[in-house]
Amino acid sequence: MRVLVTGMIAGMDDDSWMDQLLAKADHAGVPLKTYNFIRQLEATGEKRLNRLLGATNYLFQVLREREYRKIGFDMIDQGVENAVIRAPATIEWNRINIKLKDHREIAEYIRPDVIVTLIDAEWMIRQRFQQADISNAFLRSIKQQNHTFHEILSWMNEEVSLSEDWARHMGVPHYVIPVSQAPGNIMKLVRRKNIPSFYVSYSMTHSDAQARKEVNAVIKRLDQYGVVIDPQAIEIGQDFDSDTDKRATYSYTVHRDLHWFVGKVDAVVAIHPYVERPPLSTGMMDELGHARDYLKRRYMIFPPKNLSPFTTDSYIEQGHVFSTGEEFFLCLEAEGFKPLES
Repeated sequence: MRVLVTGMIAGMDDDSWMDQLLAKADHAGVPLKTYNFIRQLEATGEKRLNRLLGATNYLFQVLREREYRKIGFDMIDQGVENAVIRAPATIEWNRINIKLKDHREIAEYIRPDVIVTLIDAEWMIRQRFQQADISNAFLRSIKQQNHTFHEILSWMNEEVSLSEDWARHMGVPHYVIPVSQAPGNIMKLVRRKNIPSFYVSYSMTHSDAQARKEVNAVIKRLDQYGVVIDPQAIEIGQDFDSDTDKRATYSYTVHRDLHWFVGKVDAVVAIHPYVERPPLSTGMMDELGHARDYLKRRYMIFPPKNLSPFTTDSYIEQGHVFSTGEEFFLCLEAEGFKPLES
């Protein structure tokens, strides 16, 4: 399988997750070739990214197209079956978001089976911006621009939006995955075609230690069945420089969970392991409502017996509300989902 991985090329510690991915592939005995598009582009004539971005759009496009073709020919020459190609969909330079309109070259030469866009918390990305290696002219410029949360989120949104368009053009699935979950989920996408995908929904504002333990146990077991998107992989910032940054972060959080996560998976699994308090999470119920409108499968682990008719006949279809996680997994397997190892 060929996986094209997009996402911001600054602030996301690419080397770390790629090393973890290669370690997983080696442990599983799966041959995997990786390509870092920007590094290979810079190695061509030793042209640095900041110089390429300062050139004409035409020259930059011609060089990009040539590099995609070189990667495609290399995969053919080397007989590569499994590959991860790391490339940005956009690059922000001097406050201008440059869209890399290379979808035709990617479709013809890279031929990805799936596209993944990596994301991370905006405050963590800004921290990495400030810690960037200033010997790299591109990263030095990024650091000097002192991006606000709003600007970082806008760049991230552009990455997702253009990647969605590429996936639609090529007729392949598109997922948005937190970078901390990237190694395991991308490894699954490398090894298997048409893999099931799940988003887990639960209260993150109100939870006690025992409840979180139960939630995490379900998530860990569900991870054996397919790609799993866990919202706790993105930690929402609490310190804001301005009300604009706060509003942008809150709006992005809602948009991310409802559209990038819920909108792209096969099923939503809601987990609320409380008999009495706290009440149902407003975020969880909103996610289930969107899942219903997206025509996604919906499951809910919810112990109370006095269920609201809106829960059992609107948010969740009949037979998909379970008292325990064990009941949920019995239903999941009865509907044809099996652990990937099987």
